[in-house]
Amino acid sequence: MTYYKVLVDGKSCHGGDMEWSLPARDESGNWTPGKWHTVKGDLEICDRGLHVTTNITKWLKPGCSAYRCAVKGIGSRRDDKFVVRSVRLLEKTELPAWWLQVEQFLHSITKIKWFSNGRQNKGWKVFDTRDAAWDAASGAARDAASDAARDAASGAARDAASGAAWDAARNAAWRAAWDAARDAASGAARDAASGAAWDAAGDAAGDAARDAARRAAWDAAWDAARNAALYAEAVVSEWKFDKKHVAHIKARWNVWQRGYGLLCDVDGVLYVYRKP
Repeated sequence: MTYYKVLVDGKSCHGGDMEWSLPARDESGNWTPGKWHTVKGDLEICDRGLHVTTNITKWLKPGCSAYRCAVKGIGSRRDDKFVVRSVRLLEKTELPAWWLQVEQFLHSITKIKWFSNGRQNKGWKVFDTRDAAWDAASGAARDAASDAARDAASGAARDAASGAAWDAARNAAWRAAWDAARDAASGAARDAASGAAWDAAGDAAGDAARDAARRAAWDAAWDAARNAALYAEAVVSEWKFDKKHVAHIKARWNVWQRGYGLLCDVDGVLYVYRKP
């Protein structure tokens, strides 16, 4: 059985931040293993001991590296995860090709000009706020709208990615969109509230404006996160499903790339909002 360890910057990244002794590669391409790491006492999975896996796809994180390991003193296991007494990193191993594409997508997220309100698509239904878009889309149609495309991607990708791509893209998009949406929403709230109301710590109007701004930013960030995660799952599956779903997923993400927010689609029509 082959065991692996996934690290970020040479440190543990799934609980704890232990710095590992890494293998080195010489000019001939040969690997010199790192030093042995050992723990004493009772071993308990997810609590005490060193942990390795037989399936790295479940444990990938942005910026990670994976290493083939030698292990001693194997304790218990949980699915592909093992707790052991001693681990030595032998050599770096290649990451899956689909994960490298996911990381390229994650990098592209940082380049988006969030909520910049760029060029619109003529097929969109555009509203000034997320609430207005919400009201315009009927409840039944809205709730059913995003399921088809997501199910198509998930069915093809989820087993291969084990959720790693979904989580990475969701988190990256949430952070980026949250920062931009919070700034945009706070600016709108400041305009709506009087200067005195905004500055006065105990003023109800200022407090209400701040709360509304935060809620709007939070909702917008999660809208972006869900669509980024859907796109990442499609990348993992190498877009191997119905062309109409491929086009739809790309169209959804294009809304964010152009600086708008996407609430949902109704019968294929995208309900889009400007700065939250």
